[in-house]
Amino acid sequence: MDGGSKSQIYFFLIFEKWLNITKTLVIGAIVMVTMLMIAEAASKHPRKRSDGSVEQTVSLQLDPALLLPSRNPRPLHNASISPWTYNTSHDESLFPPTLSEARCLLKGCLDLEGKEDQNLQSRPIWYQVMVLKRVRTEGAEHSYHYRLETRNVPVGCTCVRHMVHVQE
Repeated sequence: MDGGSKSQIYFFLIFEKWLNITKTLVIGAIVMVTMLMIAEAASKHPRKRSDGSVEQTVSLQLDPALLLPSRNPRPLHNASISPWTYNTSHDESLFPPTLSEARCLLKGCLDLEGKEDQNLQSRPIWYQVMVLKRVRTEGAEHSYHYRLETRNVPVGCTCVRHMVHVQE
């Protein structure tokens, strides 16, 4: 074996060792980053509430482009014998930020001639909707999370008979 062949073999052996060390360092770095990510996630979840119960959080992605306003084929609020109008409430800490709430226009209900009949009562129809409430994260000044909440919202009005309480 001549001197050139020996130096080539020596070079390849050194290169192979360097490659193995580099692979080990890269794999070690990947493992460390993964461990840091897991530790960071574990420090955020789960949280304990003041009463000692564990607060469960989940990741959620919302695409407002997918939320299309629903359209009724026939507007019922003016065709009803218990007509109503809509008031819009707006709260930037909620998702969706805008809620429409029905408000009955009459105390009574309309008869066949369109006159108000006080023998019947207009009452709101309540519906429970789910909203996301933006809440400041404890211990973090500019960090927020969203909490799932429910709201009772009047969605229309209906006619009911007066309540009669029978006393014995």
